[in-house]
Amino acid sequence: MRKLKLVKIQIKNTAPGLVRCPVVVITLANGELTKRGCGLRGMSEFDAGLRCLYCGNYIYKKAPSLESMWFHFRWAREFWKIHHDHGRDFVNGIPVMGRAETLPASCLSDLAEFRPPRWFSYFLKYSDREFQEYLLNLKTG
Repeated sequence: MRKLKLVKIQIKNTAPGLVRCPVVVITLANGELTKRGCGLRGMSEFDAGLRCLYCGNYIYKKAPSLESMWFHFRWAREFWKIHHDHGRDFVNGIPVMGRAETLPASCLSDLAEFRPPRWFSYFLKYSDREFQEYLLNLKTG
């Protein structure tokens, strides 16, 4: 019978360290100040960027994959609430520049799809006017 030999193995930590979650203060539609981010060192990497383990704050990469962006786009649209007040547009109480709704009604049914539709990459790349022209050419083309 052979004797078992215990060997101590050192494993190097190859995972990048956690990054500090940035604190951003936003003025809501009703004038209330709200804070996004906790300031703690808890940001860890995921497929589309960084996510805070403490407060759930997201910071997206400059060039995430189309599939991961589609997932987060669909998820965010489930909570999308538009409000107009004093000539300004707000999405979930947060002021936005320009129009709050840039997705045409014809594209809203595609939000139930698991894979990104053809128009999604064009929606990310182009301005509102160019995207509308793309959809018009797609219908007439």
